[in-house]
Amino acid sequence: MRPSRFFLFLLIFTASAFALEPKPTLAVLDFENNSFFKPEDVQSLSKGLAQILITELNRSGAIQVVERQKLRSLVDELKLAQSGVISEEGSLQVGKMVGAKHLVFGGYMVMMDDKIRIDVRIVDVETGLTLKAGEATGKTKDVLSLIQKLGVKILKDLDVQLAQNAENPGKISIGALKLFSRGIEFEDRGDKARALECYRQALDQEPDFQQAEDRAARLSEP
Repeated sequence: MRPSRFFLFLLIFTASAFALEPKPTLAVLDFENNSFFKPEDVQSLSKGLAQILITELNRSGAIQVVERQKLRSLVDELKLAQSGVISEEGSLQVGKMVGAKHLVFGGYMVMMDDKIRIDVRIVDVETGLTLKAGEATGKTKDVLSLIQKLGVKILKDLDVQLAQNAENPGKISIGALKLFSRGIEFEDRGDKARALECYRQALDQEPDFQQAEDRAARLSEP
């Protein structure tokens, strides 16, 4: 017996609905520096760690992540930030304006024993409620792996299926991480020449630092 036309129509309509379902939109804010020991020395990591997490989340292809520069431009335009820090209320306002369903708030603490702790929490933009939270602690040289671990957790918390296990991102020195982060700072200011210089210096220290290589290549394009 052949299926009815109505049944076939229902199958096609359902499949089309799933195919057209938009990807969940997520925004990652610059991380908060919670370090006690020489906090000014690692302040630039606020932007660098956020950008590394954004790149990790984008690798899944299953969610849409708002670009950092778009967020920062809107924050600056609305003059929501004081002393470089945006309030949570202001962050939720920005999240709504860019169409994000969730915000990721992050924080980090660089410790004297060459360790770093990174915390993240997922907040629902509409309600302002924290849905999930996580943290990862390890040696500063393993920061890429720590962020990758947190990225996987965020995707799982959002019920995003990972197509395959990510490769080990390797290790980088804290010096290369600072240079990369300063490069992000210069990009935010529109100073592409100094940003490119920072990325190249980071690569001089860590030739396998893929994210620094990618950003240097992008800025080198004519």
